[in-house]
Amino acid sequence: MSRGTIVRFAVIALLLIAGYVWVWRTRVDPSRATLLVTAVIGSVTAIYALITYEILLRNSAMANAASESTALMERSLRFSYAPNLLYQTINTKDPKLRAKKGITPIDNDDYRRAMKEYTEGEEQTEFVFAVVRNVGRGAATNVAIDAQYRVWDSSSANQGLSVTRQASVQIVPSDQAIGLCIFVSKVPTGDDRVELISASVSASDYYRDALREPAQKLEIDRNTHRTESDPTCVIQIR
Repeated sequence: MSRGTIVRFAVIALLLIAGYVWVWRTRVDPSRATLLVTAVIGSVTAIYALITYEILLRNSAMANAASESTALMERSLRFSYAPNLLYQTINTKDPKLRAKKGITPIDNDDYRRAMKEYTEGEEQTEFVFAVVRNVGRGAATNVAIDAQYRVWDSSSANQGLSVTRQASVQIVPSDQAIGLCIFVSKVPTGDDRVELISASVSASDYYRDALREPAQKLEIDRNTHRTESDPTCVIQIR
């Protein structure tokens, strides 16, 4: 029992004792008897009201505790199912990305055209990919990539060409990645470069899907996004 409850019961008890002492010291006649009965009824009512108030306080405390427990459980579940997506641009001479841990190329028209330019063991053609890796604890669902790059290709008359690539994947498991083909250079030189203009990644997870919550959208900062090039590649990635 809390100190506040003890104090409230003590105050009620003192008031009741004072009332009874006052009634006891008065002369007992019909009017005083009625006053005594009224005092008894008032006492019972006061005690009942106090008990009811204490029950309400207890119920409120239990409801708050249950609410906090539910919120903590929800945060724990969200953390267990939450993905964490990282975006980077890579340059490689292997479009199959076999040397890159856990990266699966997205099999779309751009990738199929890139594979037509690839010859096993050929050491010249370079391939630029946008890679989205899931480093979170849970799988990412309904992943959508929207990326725009500017390409300078010395073998083409179109300098500073803007290319837009879009793709969607149903699931990206934890510690796995997907690669979206951006550009293929058959005759790469040190003057060639691929520069990110803008990119965004939207994704959900199993928990959000169960609650029918909208997907989260990640906007990529072009000035700080990560890049990676194989040692033998010459195209500049920015």
